[in-house]
Amino acid sequence: MQKTKETMTLEEKWDSLTLANNFIFCKVMESNPDLCKHLLEILLYIEIDHLEVPQSERTMQEWIGAKSVRFDVYAKGGNRIFDIEIQTTNKKNLAKRSRYYQSIIDVDNLTKGENYTKLKDTYIIFLCLDDPFDRDLPVYFFENLCLQNNKIKLNDMTFKVFFNAGCCDKMKSDEEKSFFKFLKGEAADSDFTKSIEEKVAWAKANKKWRRQYMTWQQTIDEEKEIAREEGIAEGAQQTAIENTKNALKLGLSPNQIAQITGLDLSQVLALKEEIESVQNA
Repeated sequence: MQKTKETMTLEEKWDSLTLANNFIFCKVMESNPDLCKHLLEILLYIEIDHLEVPQSERTMQEWIGAKSVRFDVYAKGGNRIFDIEIQTTNKKNLAKRSRYYQSIIDVDNLTKGENYTKLKDTYIIFLCLDDPFDRDLPVYFFENLCLQNNKIKLNDMTFKVFFNAGCCDKMKSDEEKSFFKFLKGEAADSDFTKSIEEKVAWAKANKKWRRQYMTWQQTIDEEKEIAREEGIAEGAQQTAIENTKNALKLGLSPNQIAQITGLDLSQVLALKEEIESVQNA
């Protein structure tokens, strides 16, 4: 019987990881700038002269009270900034997330007194396994246009790009198709994806990263278990409250109900008062 992700050991989870895993993707891109550079060129159909060493899981915060952002892969190249996000599950709020990511990048890269012309071109990129907008397109490329005449561009040089691996057969280039097929778990069938496959194997052989992942995954698993237990407890509490209300309507005494449901007598009395106040209203 095949194990589910929930029943796998930490070692089994590590062994099963692919490029679509956030942790592995970040490590591979950060450790291989040329690979990251080529991926960006494939995705965006642009040439990049030089790419600084990508930073994985870089955290930015506008001010101490603001919501912080953790970028999967953050890279700079010339007058451009790139943020690549792996999105394999939840596709909710991607538009608002991209908006906030954009604002944080701009604030971080323009110091006090600098002219707005210093703002770099920015690309917020989401690599999605599923269709983020449910319109059956392989790529959704957004930039700001005039509603009255869409030939007029705002030219603020900010771009949000969402890729849909599910429609990779419709993508323009063979390299794009090959990359997203590999991201979905299919066999590497190009020089580029074979190179990525080698780097994934190399990353998974790194004992330090293996320990980091297992520590991180163990924390996630523990948090999920706590949430599950709290959910069960919350559900049991709600059931006890409903049973108490029904028992009160049947005329049982508060002491009897407390013994039956496990609620404190004070809770039962409070519910009794609540019911009576509604009835007398």
